[in-house]
Amino acid sequence: MDTSSHIIMGLGLAALAHINPVVANHSTLSQAVIFGTVIGSNAPDFDFVYRLRSKGSYIRNHRSWSHSILALPLWSLAVSGIIYALLPASSFLHLFLWTFLAVILHVFFDLFNVHGTQVLLPFSKKWVAFDTLPLVDPTILFVHILGFSLLPFFEMGTIFSVIYLFIFLYLTVRALSTLAARRKLQNHFQNSIRIKLIPRISLFHWDVIIETNEDFLFGAYSRGNLVVEHSLSKKIDYPELVSDSKSHPLISDFLSSTQYAYPLVHTRKNGYFIYWRDLRFRTKKFFPSLAIIAVSSDNQTRKGFIGTLHSLKQYKQVIKQLKNTVFLKKG
Repeated sequence: MDTSSHIIMGLGLAALAHINPVVANHSTLSQAVIFGTVIGSNAPDFDFVYRLRSKGSYIRNHRSWSHSILALPLWSLAVSGIIYALLPASSFLHLFLWTFLAVILHVFFDLFNVHGTQVLLPFSKKWVAFDTLPLVDPTILFVHILGFSLLPFFEMGTIFSVIYLFIFLYLTVRALSTLAARRKLQNHFQNSIRIKLIPRISLFHWDVIIETNEDFLFGAYSRGNLVVEHSLSKKIDYPELVSDSKSHPLISDFLSSTQYAYPLVHTRKNGYFIYWRDLRFRTKKFFPSLAIIAVSSDNQTRKGFIGTLHSLKQYKQVIKQLKNTVFLKKG
């Protein structure tokens, strides 16, 4: 989920907390819980500080240790401890429990989109993703906004009890439909290596990646019907260049964040462009999340880019900059 969604959910949890009479009848505690749930709902994403080191460092570390099992109580203790120091008249136990719930739900909902988290650290480095929710889910946002609009008329704890019951039922429907869709695709593509479903905003609609021994198939799946839109062959040019590129820090950072990276090499007069694209994110045949390195023909100059390009204009600007830096200097 994105930052705005986590903030809104934090406010929703603060309202839900008022179902507890101790919170509802204690103004200082109520204020502390609001701070605790909103900050706790965003705390795991404080790993944005890695951006201060580099974009690659952030991509490598985002949703890893900060979203792990061990981090959950630590975030909760840190956030509730600071708030309690500022508002000592509140109850630390109640503040901690609601903050802890906010932190848990942040990681819980992040598990249900295509990116997932490394929640099992330090026991496993595996990325866990349930492919159930889009990165921004309008339904979840809408029911929160609806709940806030009803606060002048009904008790907030009651309102958000109903809302969160609806959200978990909605999540269950999405999860079960995803499992059913994956099972049907697996039965049809029995020789596939793996199948990735990328949920769209609309219920029962997914973008699909089907990996076989020969290629990646891309399509759209809805209500039992699959439309294959295009494919990418696993047979790539310049395999040595591709293999060597993995040692570049930017490519290494990129590969650590996705299991669906696909390489491509374009030749230039004085060298090569080596692209690694994240196949999970695409618009038709354009893959905006990628890492690129430009390598001179003598392999002495290497410059790169890592991140997300939101338009063709941005893409051309990045390529032009790399070209001017690496190739033109080589004559």
